[in-house]
Amino acid sequence: MSIGDNRAVVITGASTGIGAACALHLDQLGFVVFAGVRKSEDGVALQKSSSDRLVPVELDVTDLVTIQKSHAVVLQATRGRGLFGLINNAGIAVVAPLEAVPIADLRQQLELNVIRPVAVTQAFLPLIPHARGRIVNMGSIAGLSTMPLMGPYSASKFALEAMTDALRLEVQQWGIHVSI
Repeated sequence: MSIGDNRAVVITGASTGIGAACALHLDQLGFVVFAGVRKSEDGVALQKSSSDRLVPVELDVTDLVTIQKSHAVVLQATRGRGLFGLINNAGIAVVAPLEAVPIADLRQQLELNVIRPVAVTQAFLPLIPHARGRIVNMGSIAGLSTMPLMGPYSASKFALEAMTDALRLEVQQWGIHVSI
């Protein structure tokens, strides 16, 4: 795979759903897409619907080793051209009443939807200024308004909103755009 003049994007949680749809759409627009998947068979399925610009990479946001390995793959493939975009899409939704949600489930909700996007961003951020790129965090209406049983999920998305705002202010000096 050659990057050529194509701009490169990393997307987490590209195995299914919104992440897969975004990866395929960006591929159709001509981007080189490093599609983060946890299982190789998910990457194979994505490749069946894409061009050779879509490159599945093992990227389990809960595993710092795979974050580092995927960073190395992207760094080598982009050859100093940088990264035009990082899309933090991976996440989960814990649905439970707050009075009964197991604390371990609440921790997992916050870990996956708040802490792990920070870990991925920290890994890939050095590649973004080279391509005058941007970071997109996948938000939710639940990050603006909550409903009963959605407390854990909403808390994580409210936190992601705040994190996105802070990161936007912190990196704007380098011309990096951050949105949710």
